[in-house]
Amino acid sequence: MGKMMKIRTIAVLALLICVFAGCGKPASVTERGGQDKDAFHTYFMYSVEIDTPDGFYYTDQECFMHFFDYTARKETIVCSKPNCKHGQWNENTPLEERCGAYVGGFSTGFVSGGKLYIMENVYEENGMRQIRIVESDLDRTNQREVTSFGSDSVYSFAVKGRMLYAVVDQMEQIDHKDGTVTGGSRKKAQLCSIDLTDGTMRMLMEKEDYSAVVTIMAAKDDLLYLDYSYFKKPFDGTNYKEAEQQVEYYAYSTKTGKESRILTGLKDDQILKASFADGYLYAKTAPLDRSMNEGENTDCGLVKIDLATEEVRQIAWMTEQGMVFKNYAIYQKNGEQGGFVYDFWKNKEIAAPDMNLSRFYPYCAAGEYVYGNLEDAKTREANVGFFRLSDLMEGVVEYDTVD
Repeated sequence: MGKMMKIRTIAVLALLICVFAGCGKPASVTERGGQDKDAFHTYFMYSVEIDTPDGFYYTDQECFMHFFDYTARKETIVCSKPNCKHGQWNENTPLEERCGAYVGGFSTGFVSGGKLYIMENVYEENGMRQIRIVESDLDRTNQREVTSFGSDSVYSFAVKGRMLYAVVDQMEQIDHKDGTVTGGSRKKAQLCSIDLTDGTMRMLMEKEDYSAVVTIMAAKDDLLYLDYSYFKKPFDGTNYKEAEQQVEYYAYSTKTGKESRILTGLKDDQILKASFADGYLYAKTAPLDRSMNEGENTDCGLVKIDLATEEVRQIAWMTEQGMVFKNYAIYQKNGEQGGFVYDFWKNKEIAAPDMNLSRFYPYCAAGEYVYGNLEDAKTREANVGFFRLSDLMEGVVEYDTVD
């Protein structure tokens, strides 16, 4: 770890001169956002993936946190302890021996008010999972525990100033006569508010059903836009049609504490990922009756939604690996060469005929980069790293590995 590697493929200089419908500088994508303390910031992640104005926090395969500096183009392990061996630890490890960069598996996090927050996913002595929110300086010094609570996971959350809004998952627990406990097929999804100042936690909304999932799609002003997905019958991970998946959408007001149904006309598709930009909700959608069988692909939609009128406008059909980020979407279309980028702020699709996404799996936006996984065509080895969006669009793959 810690070594910067640069690999360039398809280095044909002629392709770099005239890539789009004219010569010169390639089309660019609008960068908006930042860390405005008065604005909402929404997140969905399975591990630490935090974009900041200065760089990007992420975890490696051994669950140690690193920071990729956009200006210096260097990554460092996020531990300021002198002579630290950067080893894994558990609850029995003395405090003075714990590496500040180790956050464990399934931990998530965010930056707000100049502080770094990590939601550590840990096991208690009784075998139950706990989420422990730890605040620190950006280099993981001066740590303090904000609060801890029982939960299987916190993947979807939004932050505004000193207030965290998080979806807390609680799996059904079934007690057996032999004393064992197993997980059931029903689940509670609770929308909670957590004051980062004193750790005060309140449950705002609760949904329960088979495989119930609540996701914070986007947030604007005092409203959280929520996707509630559940099944009428037990769901095994593939039987969408047989288990009868249902999706409902809500707007929750953090000011009044009231929820209201929205997008009632969106009945056949589910929003998988969304972003608020220029007054509209841009979203990636997929059919509710989609198949998850290996070898079967699903066409997903890129849509633009006017929440005031609930009008849904189709922008494009894209392959499953297309991704919606904060300011743009990156995708391929079945049967068409190259890739496309849709700039939400310019309301414009940019064709990139030399972009090859067949082996690239984008995870999230990271400044001018896309953090993702490039599969080696020969070895099938995964190269996780930071790829400049402009290089991807030009057909030039240059990346800095973090693996």
